[in-house]
Amino acid sequence: MRERKQKRILEVSSSSSESQDYDSSYSDPDYVAGTSYQRSSRKNFNINPCINNPNQATEVGSSRRNNGVVATRRRRILRRRPGASNKSNRGVFSKKTTILSWMIDLGIIFEDMRVWYIRDKEKIIEGTIKRDGVRCNCCHKVITVYGFEEHANEGHVKEPYAHIYLVDWGCHLLGWIYYKGLLRPEELARCGFNLVEPRKDASDLNDDTCMICADGGDLICCEKCPSTFHPDCMGMKKIPQGEWPCPFCICKFCGTGGPGDLHECKQCQRRYHLDCINSPRQPSSPDSPTKFCGKSCEEVFSEIQEKHLGVRKEIADGYTWSLVQMKLDRDPRSNGEFLHEITIGNSKVSVAWTVMEEIFMPTIDRYTGINITQSVFYNRESNLRRVNFRGFYTAILERNDEFISVASIRVHGTKFAEMPFIGTRERFRGRRMLQKLLAQIESALRMLNVENLVIPSVPELVPMWINKYGFTHIESNLMTELIKYNTLMFPGAVRLHKSLVTHAPTSAATKTDEANKNGTGLVRGKGYEKLAFFDLNLEPLKEDDDA
Repeated sequence: MRERKQKRILEVSSSSSESQDYDSSYSDPDYVAGTSYQRSSRKNFNINPCINNPNQATEVGSSRRNNGVVATRRRRILRRRPGASNKSNRGVFSKKTTILSWMIDLGIIFEDMRVWYIRDKEKIIEGTIKRDGVRCNCCHKVITVYGFEEHANEGHVKEPYAHIYLVDWGCHLLGWIYYKGLLRPEELARCGFNLVEPRKDASDLNDDTCMICADGGDLICCEKCPSTFHPDCMGMKKIPQGEWPCPFCICKFCGTGGPGDLHECKQCQRRYHLDCINSPRQPSSPDSPTKFCGKSCEEVFSEIQEKHLGVRKEIADGYTWSLVQMKLDRDPRSNGEFLHEITIGNSKVSVAWTVMEEIFMPTIDRYTGINITQSVFYNRESNLRRVNFRGFYTAILERNDEFISVASIRVHGTKFAEMPFIGTRERFRGRRMLQKLLAQIESALRMLNVENLVIPSVPELVPMWINKYGFTHIESNLMTELIKYNTLMFPGAVRLHKSLVTHAPTSAATKTDEANKNGTGLVRGKGYEKLAFFDLNLEPLKEDDDA
């Protein structure tokens, strides 16, 4: 029996069988997990469609205490799917992955469909749809969607998907993507809310996993929310007596307060009192006093939204990269100005998720049954903070509209950003694609004055990340700061960080001016910008050794 009120330490227990190759026997008896948009909610955590096949899912588990004896469950962290060496998968991995190929695979459009490029209600050029682009009827070459628009507009790039017209179906490609691709029931289900509810007969309302290390064991409970922590992870030398609120339930400035009188920062998600941010030492914008905890978070949010999100940026050798986010709170039909940006951004998230499905096995949270990888890429929120993935962005490396590498990023103010997932498609490995994307991510974070990039790594690859990629073990002062934030961690993983501070912080405007002086900051139309300027669980091939 749990006696949280008396002991201040939550002891959790369950039986496990190490003889089983895949152990899913444990589920928290006090919680029921479900999501909005789901047709049927789970009634118990151990009703898991993947448990009978260990190759279908990866559970994030814990070591748990039974009668004082620690029973450590087998840990599986970010298992990869079989690669191209598997003959049965070669056809899948060799296919090009673009927005058009995604639509073709869904049966929304078909190859060789006739299209026109329409400008001012006039047909400019004709073509037919292919998996990797549009076959232009005038030059008989397959070119990218953006190249098709460049061809029609003599180099001017604006919003190609809004101007490409599906002749046989009498509609524009952009609207077809939105209505037939993004409003599918399956797609809406992925965009749901991770609802975790206590059972009616629950004896305890707290989580069974440490917020810091994602493992179980002897946990101290917050009196204000369901979060739990290992005292060691919190750096506690002794267990506090009386009511103990966790770092997520107090003001980040004064260290007091409860949820009733606290506001949550839209960027770093830390809580604060209005009186604290309105004090002279913590100035805040008068236009949005309840959205941000301070000027730095407000500036980071504005820079991402206005200068990075949805902007297609050119880098060397024909590669492009972009930062996108699933926008669930804005209907693109309500404002024509954002129709192209939101629709294509959401579509890229969907395609990026198919890339991650190709690279990794699903990562399933043991206690809630939630698909962690999917929830991160779809930016899903939750009432349980540990599985609340609001604020994640997806970084994508492309060439000729083909997806090559993808990564997930969340920025916690200027102190640090986290990157729990990054991967490269099988057919592009060994070509330094990871380095290309990672370089752009680091450059963008430096423009935001972010000081550190934090990653989780499997223990056996820690030397690789340190020796080849410049990461180091988390320093004590950074760890002291990091435990105050909601970051994604996996049992048995090791946190590493890379310092992004190479010189005194410089404003984004100054950096842009310097890039323009060098001829590397050329803007090529709305949403298309040219800027100067790892895979966490797979060691790079030999071709990458000199990267």
